[in-house]
Amino acid sequence: MNIKKWFNRRTAIIVAGILLTAYLFLILTVTNLGQSRLQESQNNALDLKVSNYTDNLSFFFDVSQENIANLATNIEFNTYFSNLAAGMSLQYGLGSSLFNLRKTINTFVETSEIDHHQIYQRLLVVGFGETVIADTDPNALFDVSQIPMKLMEHTGTKIVMLSTPNGPSITLLSTIYLQGKPVGVLIAEINNDVVTHQLSTQEHVSSGSCLKLMTPLGDILVWNSLKPLAGSKPALRGMTSASIQSTELQSHTNTSAHDIYFEKDISGTPFKLKSWFEPVNEQDIFTSAWFIAAISLLAVPVMLGLLYLMRVNNANLVLQTQIVVSSEQQQELTNQNMLLVDEVKKRKTSENKLAYQAAHDELTGLSNRTHSMTKLDKAITTAQSNQTKVLVMFLDLDNFKQVNDTVGHQAGDDLLKQTSKRLLNSVRNSDTVARFGGDEFLIIIPELSHQDMAKMQASLILGLFEQGFEIDGHEFFVSTSIGMSIYPQDGNSAATLLKKADIALYRAKDAGRNGFSFYNENMNLDVQRKLTLNGRLHQAINSDEIEIYYQPILDLASGRIVGAEALMRWTDSELGVVSPEEFIPLSEKNGLIHKLGDIVLMTACEQAAHWQKISPIKIAINFSSVQFRYCEQLQARIVEVLAQTGLPADKLDMEVTEGLLIEEDNTLMNMLAYLKQLGVELSIDDFGTGYSALSYLQKFSFSKLKIDRAFINKMASSKADRALVTAILAMAKSLELKVVAEGIEDEHQVEFLQSHGCEFGQGFLFSRPVTAEVFTQQLLDQEVCSAIA
Repeated sequence: MNIKKWFNRRTAIIVAGILLTAYLFLILTVTNLGQSRLQESQNNALDLKVSNYTDNLSFFFDVSQENIANLATNIEFNTYFSNLAAGMSLQYGLGSSLFNLRKTINTFVETSEIDHHQIYQRLLVVGFGETVIADTDPNALFDVSQIPMKLMEHTGTKIVMLSTPNGPSITLLSTIYLQGKPVGVLIAEINNDVVTHQLSTQEHVSSGSCLKLMTPLGDILVWNSLKPLAGSKPALRGMTSASIQSTELQSHTNTSAHDIYFEKDISGTPFKLKSWFEPVNEQDIFTSAWFIAAISLLAVPVMLGLLYLMRVNNANLVLQTQIVVSSEQQQELTNQNMLLVDEVKKRKTSENKLAYQAAHDELTGLSNRTHSMTKLDKAITTAQSNQTKVLVMFLDLDNFKQVNDTVGHQAGDDLLKQTSKRLLNSVRNSDTVARFGGDEFLIIIPELSHQDMAKMQASLILGLFEQGFEIDGHEFFVSTSIGMSIYPQDGNSAATLLKKADIALYRAKDAGRNGFSFYNENMNLDVQRKLTLNGRLHQAINSDEIEIYYQPILDLASGRIVGAEALMRWTDSELGVVSPEEFIPLSEKNGLIHKLGDIVLMTACEQAAHWQKISPIKIAINFSSVQFRYCEQLQARIVEVLAQTGLPADKLDMEVTEGLLIEEDNTLMNMLAYLKQLGVELSIDDFGTGYSALSYLQKFSFSKLKIDRAFINKMASSKADRALVTAILAMAKSLELKVVAEGIEDEHQVEFLQSHGCEFGQGFLFSRPVTAEVFTQQLLDQEVCSAIA
């Protein structure tokens, strides 16, 4: 075939058309493939973005739940509910622990932030009686009935949605436990702005997207930058749509059928995330009109091809631009992921720190109460397997309160730190030293070979305190008391061993302190006796079983009754007669001394007011040093009782012990000075048995002192006691003080006291303590005798 003949204009046009058509088809194929890949890339990027959002929010709720759960185990929660369970009033300890509890949750709210956004809107502590105990926003209403309290008794943490005046609120719940039992619920309202921030960090106004958080109470609109549809209103960020129908929801969010849609669950929560994204704009690269024009204009195929190539080039430029934008978004997403990894590392570091703090005492660095009990359980388990013994030593510092009161709590903290170091240096690496609370320490010594080893260890620890503690340039000497129990002979559980070591500690303190004591069964009987007395004493006060007896005070010169000392007596229906020497110290420890003192003050003053009609006698009432811890209240009560009973102030003789005066408190001095000015007579009781010093008699306005019965009883057999009584009488005379001798039992004592200038006396020689009726008859008989004489 002749090539020149075949290759004519027509053939060239056909070939050109075929080539142009093939070229066009190739370009369309490549373009469609590029658009498909672009859409696929966009879908993958958006899917990764939405997954990142849900992961971020899931991580946020996990960390927030853990933080709330950790807060629920804070020592301030434990202290408050322990005091509440112990029956403390707001005046005696519960108020202080409630203040610390409120301070703890307020501090927690203020310091919990993410990217300068406050995480928690509000924190509440609610008891299982649906009583709000503490609230960071007490002025705002809160519907406690929405909280599933029954469910929380068996559930540690939970995420719920609550209806509030400001709309639905995402709320975290964490059960508060005391000794393994649920006692309350910690409620944390999440700040919606934090959730919005977590779900919109990669969005901007021109992104063309819409995000909604699905909750059991309805949807929360997080972000909307979609272009509004015709006739629709733009949606507001953060608005809820629980009651909006599906068609209305479509118009509010401006979504269309062409938008890319995702719906993902947020792990660990009852929430889902719904999202819409605008697709990449498709470019009309090739249409049927262009194709017809190309076929029709075969005369100018080169021009059409050039124009077509130029258009394809333009389309490719648009495509490249979109790919670059997608790449930048991918890079931004990568950067966000790196920031998230850094945040996870920081959270893990924080969690490790919190775990350490949860197991150790903040001040001394020793194991705390919870961690030490866990270690004791492990030591007991090991001892059971190895058939060995475990020594439990429970100790506290003697008179530690005086250090705090005299030189301040900072010095007390320094003393505790130094004590911790000494204790750590005195034990083996396998032993455990823990701060149990306050000035109490617990030492666990596994593999105890014999009891003599325990004695050696206790003696070693006592020796640690023989050397003084240097604090702020001053040297302090503090002793310690130690109680010990041994596994398995004293118990087979951590709680039992600790309880018995505590009982032994109190026995060591009762024995004079600065010593140690092992547990034995007799101690438990003493503890049971005290527990029984404690309960029966409450009942006796409430049932008005406490009786007031009166022992006459006589003028030794004339033999007349010039006064009476009011004394408490208690006869229990189960325990029989209980000595005041037993129940009064108990009442000073459990706080009942204030009620007992008020009973004595009111009853004795009322009775003495009646006796004034018979004879102008004085009534002597002994006040406990514990009552003077609240001087202002005691002073007001004395004035009130005198006014109610009508007893003249100069007929009340207020007896105080010498031990009270050593504190030299200004409030006490002011109170005694006021009562003295009012006319109340002040006496020092049991003079010579305490911190006797002439300075007390000079600083305080006393008009009388009482010599303790111990010196009076031994005068006949002890030359030293006679000399001491003589010295006291001489000193009182030089200071112009009246003297009352207690415990007079024979005439020889009366003669000796009179010869040395003692004015008054009381004792069995004259009368035992008697009831008000008997004492009244004694006064009447005295007046009859005086009239006859």
